[in-house]
This record gives sequence, structure tokens and C-alpha cells, in this order.
Amino acid sequence: MLNKAVIDLKVIRENAKNVKAGLKDGALFNAVVKADAYGHGDAMCANAVYDVADMFSVALAEEGVRLRRAGIDKKILVLTEPFLQDARLFARYGLTASVSRIGTLAFLDAAARREGVTIGAHIKVNTGMNRLGCGLSETEALADSFDRYKNVKLEGMYSHFYAPEEKRALSAQLDEFLLAYKLINGYNRDILAHISASGGYLAGVHLDMCRVGLLLYGYKPFESDAVEVAPAMKVFAPTVEVRRLKRGQHLLYGAAPLEKDCTASIYRYGYADGLFRQKSGDLLNNRCMDLSAAEGERGERNVLENLERTARENGTIPYEILCSAARRCEKVYLR
Repeated sequence: MLNKAVIDLKVIRENAKNVKAGLKDGALFNAVVKADAYGHGDAMCANAVYDVADMFSVALAEEGVRLRRAGIDKKILVLTEPFLQDARLFARYGLTASVSRIGTLAFLDAAARREGVTIGAHIKVNTGMNRLGCGLSETEALADSFDRYKNVKLEGMYSHFYAPEEKRALSAQLDEFLLAYKLINGYNRDILAHISASGGYLAGVHLDMCRVGLLLYGYKPFESDAVEVAPAMKVFAPTVEVRRLKRGQHLLYGAAPLEKDCTASIYRYGYADGLFRQKSGDLLNNRCMDLSAAEGERGERNVLENLERTARENGTIPYEILCSAARRCEKVYLR
């Protein structure tokens, strides 16, 4: 019997509605369902918010294909630039490509011609994160190249804030992005310009569209009252043993003895299931591969209780925990 990840699609849908209601000036809502919807199940989540979302985003072409096969027929932006081997998937499944190099345009155009279709594309601009995207000096030449590769249509441009909670950093990146927009806008005045994920949404930079992931699943990248959202997933692990132990006895791996008498629940969730090995929260000692121990006695535990505290204590962010917490679980959906 597997542990259970209980995912409330009604909560995800309500989060989506709240996010969309807070968008400014008719901005579109792009639901980010990459990485299996941050561990929640991409096809199920995409279908749950289908009529709320204007568009979807994934990280890999294969993720986009999975959504198509699950019945999602709205636009799907793939956030990483395609490899040559991916081009046929963009053509056959109508995926929207991220482009920052003229060479990418060339092989997408060739794939589109073979299939007799047009592939949509958004130019990815590097505004300071230095991860992906073309520089400001390259944007105009790239936009101009769409005239040569007519089977690829320029539909948008975007970037990504590296610190949306910091006003100075956000402002500098936004200025760079708007300058790039002026250059690209001359080649297609009907493009979507977007730079904000959940953090930019909370900061109030909405432009033509926001790509929202973390908020959709009920968490915020930083404190804000800009929108109300609720966590959608609980991961339940059963207790398999309860032990009443004395000070000086040992529990799990390691030579350090217990510092006090305690009742310990041994429950079936270890670091192989997705959360971290090191002791945090109410854990007694580090996790084992398949088991953990915590003080107190209860029949099962929601290991995502106090997720934000767990993230802080492990030097990470809720995104990382959500993506892995249900790794070895049966997913149960509430509709």
C-alpha cells in the first residue's frame, strides 16, 4: 500500500479564480503546470482550471504533448528552448516555442514546413537572470529573422524576474524588458509581453499576461496580501510503530542518545519518498530512507504540515518540496 497524496482540485480551481480576478487591465492568466504541476499532477490540474486559464506553460516539449493527449487544446508555451530533436513535437502537437537564437527559428521552420503548419513562438529575453534568453543587442535581429522563417509566427516575448520581492532589482529588469519590447514591437504589434511569474504577480507587474505556478497550488514566494490562496495537497503517511523510549536510548541512525523520555511514532515516509533526510520540525533524528520518527502518537501524518517552516529549516523553498513530496504516493483527487 502506497502513501496517499490527496489533492483538492476544487482548491486549485479556487486559487486560479482568485489569481485571475486580481489581474490588471485585462492581463491573461497563464497556468504553469510544468514539473507535473509542481507534483500535483499536470493533466488533472490543467483540466481542473481549463476554463479559467487563458494559456498554459510547461518546461519540456514532452510535458506539452502529455497535456495535448489529456485534451488540453489551448496554447501551451514551452519555457525552455527546443532542441533540434524536439522540433517535430512542436509541429505535430501545436506547441508554442521559446526562442532566443536564429538557429532555433531555422529548424522549427523546417519542421513546420514538413508538417504543413505554423509554429507559434515567444522570444525569450535575458534581462539579468543570465539563465536563458537573448541579450538586448540581439533582440531586433532575432525579431527581424521571423520574416525569413515564415512558418514560425512571432506571438510574444517574455523574461523572468530574479528577485521580484526587491523593488530595485524588479525595476531594473522591467526597464530592460520594456526597452526590448520597443524593439520587438516594431515587427509585430500584436505580441503578448510577459515577465511575471507568481512573484511578479504579487508585485503588481502584470503587463499582457502572468505565468502563475506556485500561487495556483496554494503558496506564495514571499508574504503578500495581493491574493488569497490555499494549499491544495496533503501527503499522508501511516504510523507503523509507536515506541515509548527512555532518555539515553537510541532511535534511528546515529550514536547520539535521546535527551529525554518520549513517545515516538515511527511512520512510513523517508527521504526516498521525497522530503529531506536531515532533522527538522518535530522529527526525532534524521529520516531513514523509508521511515521517519516524530514525537507524539497519531495514526497518520500529513508530512506537508508546516511546509514553509520545513523549507526554511532545510535552506530551500516550497517549490522544491512540492515537486518531490508525493514521489512515492498514490494520488487521490477531490473534485
